[in-house]
Amino acid sequence: MKNARLLAWMLFTVWATWMFALQAKLGSDGAASRWIPDFGLVLALSLLARLNAADVPLCALLTALARSAFSVESNTALCAGFLAVFALALAARSTVELTSPVWRAFAAGVLVFAFDAWLMLVHRERLRSVGVAIDLPLAAAGTSALASALLALLAGPLFAHLPGLSPLRSRRW
Repeated sequence: MKNARLLAWMLFTVWATWMFALQAKLGSDGAASRWIPDFGLVLALSLLARLNAADVPLCALLTALARSAFSVESNTALCAGFLAVFALALAARSTVELTSPVWRAFAAGVLVFAFDAWLMLVHRERLRSVGVAIDLPLAAAGTSALASALLALLAGPLFAHLPGLSPLRSRRW
């Protein structure tokens, strides 16, 4: 059983890495990149709806590790952002059923918006510390959140049932 969970976490990291790679590839094409969903975060949130609460910090760490390979943000900002978003998701799942399509889509949209807004804040403050003033529009986070909500609505169950992830889906309703 322990070996199966270890393998499942390794496969989750591979799946998340591929999702973030796809997101980076699609996002490298200019203006349409604002409408690219956060594939890796939607994957993690889809799994989080069925994950034991004790596994959430490890999920956040592995998700941050996978994203850091394709991101310019600092690892500290990624880890802090994922931990905060996953804590919000845990709070949300204690109130609503995150495995239902509408709540899954709504939660994914709100949480992707919060995560993107966090990264924009970190990026703005990092530039401000070197004397560059920049204004990052939250509309960019809104379009990504909307696309991510749609992705969670359509593909959330598929993401949570990717090959190799079944040992992690232990939470029953």
